[in-house]
Amino acid sequence: MGNPSFCDSLRYTPERQYADAEGKTRIFSNMMTGNWWWDVQMKVPEGATVAPIILASDKTTLSCMSGDKSAWPVYLTIGNIDKEVRRKPSAHATVLLGYLPVAKLDCFSEKRRSLEGYRLFHKCMRTLMEPLFEAGTTGVLMTCADGQVRHVYPILAAYIADHPEQALVAACHENYCPKCPVEPNKRGEPVYSCLKDPERVTAVLRKVSEGGEKPPEFSDWGLRAVEPFWDGLPHADIFRVFKDHLVSWATKAIEGGEAEIDRRFKAMFRHSDLQHFQNGISLISQWTGTEYKGMEKVFLGVVAGAGDERVTRAVRAVLDFIYYTHFEMHTDETLNGLHRAWRGYHEYKDVFVELEIREHFNFPKGHSTEHYELSIRTVGTADGYSTEHPERLHIDFAKLAYGASNKQSSYTKQMTRWLDRQEAVTRSGPVCAGSSLSGTRLQLGAPSTFSPSNSGEDNSNDDLSNDLQWRQGFRVAKVPPFPSLSITQIVNDFGTTHFVWCLTDYLLKRSVGDPVRTKHAMTQIGGATRVAVYKQCKVCIPAMRQVSASPVVDIIHASPSHPGPSPLTTVPAYMSTVLACDPTVVGIAAAPMVFDVKKPLYGIRVAHVRAIFELPKVYDVEALGVTEPLAYVEWFTSFNTVDSTTGMYIVSPSTRQCECHVSVIPVTYIVHSCHLIPVWGQVFRKSIS
Repeated sequence: MGNPSFCDSLRYTPERQYADAEGKTRIFSNMMTGNWWWDVQMKVPEGATVAPIILASDKTTLSCMSGDKSAWPVYLTIGNIDKEVRRKPSAHATVLLGYLPVAKLDCFSEKRRSLEGYRLFHKCMRTLMEPLFEAGTTGVLMTCADGQVRHVYPILAAYIADHPEQALVAACHENYCPKCPVEPNKRGEPVYSCLKDPERVTAVLRKVSEGGEKPPEFSDWGLRAVEPFWDGLPHADIFRVFKDHLVSWATKAIEGGEAEIDRRFKAMFRHSDLQHFQNGISLISQWTGTEYKGMEKVFLGVVAGAGDERVTRAVRAVLDFIYYTHFEMHTDETLNGLHRAWRGYHEYKDVFVELEIREHFNFPKGHSTEHYELSIRTVGTADGYSTEHPERLHIDFAKLAYGASNKQSSYTKQMTRWLDRQEAVTRSGPVCAGSSLSGTRLQLGAPSTFSPSNSGEDNSNDDLSNDLQWRQGFRVAKVPPFPSLSITQIVNDFGTTHFVWCLTDYLLKRSVGDPVRTKHAMTQIGGATRVAVYKQCKVCIPAMRQVSASPVVDIIHASPSHPGPSPLTTVPAYMSTVLACDPTVVGIAAAPMVFDVKKPLYGIRVAHVRAIFELPKVYDVEALGVTEPLAYVEWFTSFNTVDSTTGMYIVSPSTRQCECHVSVIPVTYIVHSCHLIPVWGQVFRKSIS
């Protein structure tokens, strides 16, 4: 809390934020917006500051190819730091608290080994948490980053872990819920169960440790006979801090099974932000997080129409739930949407039992979804507590440290010594500013040189406000890749059949009421007229707090087919489909529309971008007032039809007099790219291409 580099990111008091002026719709984002901080703030002395402690642990393998060396790091950060900063490895807002022993416990029998592993974990964690017992009770005077001295109470608020470690922390068996006392055979049902009471749990465990008769709750809650490390931690409620199957189920429920699913993935249209599974998904033996996310984006469209409608509705409910949980900011309304998605899954999941794909749904991940809404209302959105963050920290605090050791039996001591030295180098940064270490210059306030995460972060949006084109909402190459193509070449290579007519029509409509402009717009052009053409255009999408705190750059492609790197190969054309303002609604010379929350798709249609080009030099650009690049697009029908099962709009190519409906629009009319999924029918048709 005293690190000046976090001065602008620290919060010292809880907040209640609202999405409306009346204060009826509450916003949940960072930890300070949740209910937990408000509850704890009422329990500490008036004027005191709460420092929510967030712990994370995850066992990781250190050996490569061979060997069994492992490490079990425990990380610590505080909820006062904004989650946008906290989850950046280069910000160093998370510190390594220590390594837990990875012991095989061969001295115990196989039956007793698991229990002793639980006891060893809690004994070590209690040692690490020892300073919090007194500090959380009496508080500590701290000089904070803003220079103010505050009476700070560090309180354990969250523990980030996967399910096995959640069960370990909660001192219960893995087939029981770590958070609530629901019976194992009822985890698959939408049962509303209260959270475990930490005082009752510790009372039961104390009675067992004293050798007395085991209370019925001991077996009902699936507890293990350990002394939990959180017993006695002030104001800590460990049961409030936690957070593949669908694909296999849906695949088995579809006629044709894996082969049908693979055919649909192979035929899926490409998009720059989507992973294309050109060989299908059935042959992937080990999935990465990136592949899972890529599959989730299109999976609903893949299964649509292929089997029982209830299967598609169940898939839709689960995917809706996943994307709601990914929101970086929630309101009461979006949390209600999260709850509806959860209810929808339980409404339709029985179809998998009817199809004899599942016998029950009593597995941990399925039951854990019940607790998401309450957790978000309590400590903020789930992106601040993702297990991806500690997994990424393994590189800095485990993998690199192990690589610096001699990899022998004392490797843990060597790792800690190496990390101590690296931290010493980081702390001496202000003193050593201007000097170099390992060829890297240490700078005041700069991230430490031993963290590889600096190069792994995306800084592509840093210059969004430093360019005139970006301020207009788009950006193209300074030099067009095709500086001088004839209109005949554009028509043949890009498929812009009505290029001359569309361009003339656009200029004439833009010049209505201005005789001078109309005269210039009627300048004759032909097949030999030269035009500068671009391969792509970048569009700036304003920030949406639910998805990203910063603007997003979207790439619009309009590249023709061309010879490949090897003989007899051809790289296919890559032309994006986009959401664009319809000139018949907004007008041809009007400024881009202002987004209307109540009518988000008003005046918007899907278009296929064929070419992005500059106005030919034969025209007087200044007289016509056309300064931005133009796009030749093919329109799709309006958003009139919605598929009730998937909730997706159904569109098709628009026609005028039995020909494709085309026009020329300024690139500022392009809102962002979009992805179209074919309407497959029940069985994949080879005619889809």
